[in-house]
Amino acid sequence: MNKFILTLAFLLTVSTSSVSAMINPWTDCGEDLNCGAGVAGFSFPLKIENYTVRAMKGMFEVRFSLEDNRDVIIRKAETFEGKPDENGIIDISGDYNQYPVNKTVTLNNGVKFSVRGEDENYRVANFAAETGYYSITCGKGLSTQDLEYFYNLLAEAEAPYNNH
Repeated sequence: MNKFILTLAFLLTVSTSSVSAMINPWTDCGEDLNCGAGVAGFSFPLKIENYTVRAMKGMFEVRFSLEDNRDVIIRKAETFEGKPDENGIIDISGDYNQYPVNKTVTLNNGVKFSVRGEDENYRVANFAAETGYYSITCGKGLSTQDLEYFYNLLAEAEAPYNNH
């Protein structure tokens, strides 16, 4: 019996010691955009209030709440390994949920968003621009009007980089 217990203890020790934890690639930066820029390798100067930043090499993420208590996550990647859709858009959202709506929405200015959600309530929106790939995620959903607002916010943030 003691031999059995020792053998079992040895097997448990060997099997648990070979399990390795997955390393979290994100660095939490609080409200420090410079920290995010240092980690991601590029800046992302959004003009918003009450946000938190996290970043990993090649990706910058900003989280904040809209005035109607909707939490929003905006991500930017200058380059990204992934398969683009027919509009050249790569989904960098990190949201792997399946939604009944999966389509392209074109804004009045001609910018195309790849969106996923329910009816006209989009949970995930991605688009591509000269300065990189972007995603906007909101668990409570976004309208086309919200997409216009966020596109303008991002265009304003990126304008200094497009003018040189």
